Amino acid sequence: MFGWIGTVTGVTGGITIALNTSYSKYAFLVFLISSCCWLIQGIKNKDKALIILNTVFMTIDLIGIYRWILPDLMA
Repeated sequence: MFGWIGTVTGVTGGITIALNTSYSKYAFLVFLISSCCWLIQGIKNKDKALIILNTVFMTIDLIGIYRWILPDLMA
């Protein structure tokens, strides 16, 4: 289940960024959901590479949220 959610949210985030609209910055939130799902899947499957990859992706997503979304919320 987590694999499918991770797949759908990953594709949705990619399309959102590729469209380059005013909503593209919110793709970081969608990617964060994807990374969390894939991290859970990696833990369930004891797949160290998947765990490391999605831990890094989660960090990148959080940086994107910090740089692109939070400033708008603070203004």
